[in-house]
Amino acid sequence: MKQIKVLIFLVLFPILHFGQLSTKVNEYFQQISQSKRAESSHIGVSGSESEVYKLHLELDKIATDKEIEYIAYNGNPVAKYYASNILFNRKSKSLEKLFKYYLKTKDSVSVLKGCVGGVSSLDTKIYLNVISEKQLIDKMEWEKKWKDSMIINKKNNTPEYLSVVEMFNAKTIWSKKEIDFLTQKLDQIVLNDLNSSEKMVEFICGHYLYTRKKVPYYEKIAYFEKKYHSEYIKKYLKFCRYGIIDPEE
Repeated sequence: MKQIKVLIFLVLFPILHFGQLSTKVNEYFQQISQSKRAESSHIGVSGSESEVYKLHLELDKIATDKEIEYIAYNGNPVAKYYASNILFNRKSKSLEKLFKYYLKTKDSVSVLKGCVGGVSSLDTKIYLNVISEKQLIDKMEWEKKWKDSMIINKKNNTPEYLSVVEMFNAKTIWSKKEIDFLTQKLDQIVLNDLNSSEKMVEFICGHYLYTRKKVPYYEKIAYFEKKYHSEYIKKYLKFCRYGIIDPEE
């Protein structure tokens, strides 16, 4: 009887899976899933274009939000990595739910950015996407001021101007207010779960130590300092309570 159930599952799984994705989306999904690591747009010493990165761009062009969400939950770590990036760039309302899911599953993925390789957990990847977006917004604002100043000074047609403009490609559909709001919601998801990992809590503390920001819910972090006896968490609590940051910070 057990063998029959397994056989039925093996027969039905491809059908159910295919039903979630269009033919072309499934094709890109399968190709991305063959990669053993996620990659940035250019990799290696020579800066060659990443084939798997290009595949994810093609996937983004044609896949619906529902299809990307399906991949974010059911793909291998590499596919999940790219799917979560796409959902963030689309300002998906499912990000919080997906973040909760990755906190539970503790999935991680091998990543190569340029010449630097490492392993990234999918929950911290979503959080990093969110907090990094503020820097991108700042860059966009600087670029706009710079371009406006060049136009005012009538330098916008010089070769030097055009070559510099080609280097600028900062784009986002997020606002700072939206990013701040989402960051706080992700913080609460982590801090309200007493089983959250030491690494994730330290990641949050590291972000706020770097930005020199005291969050109003810092007392929730105290629980994790007692649980993990983390010196890094302790440093952030010290900053929150006394405004002190050790010189090595």
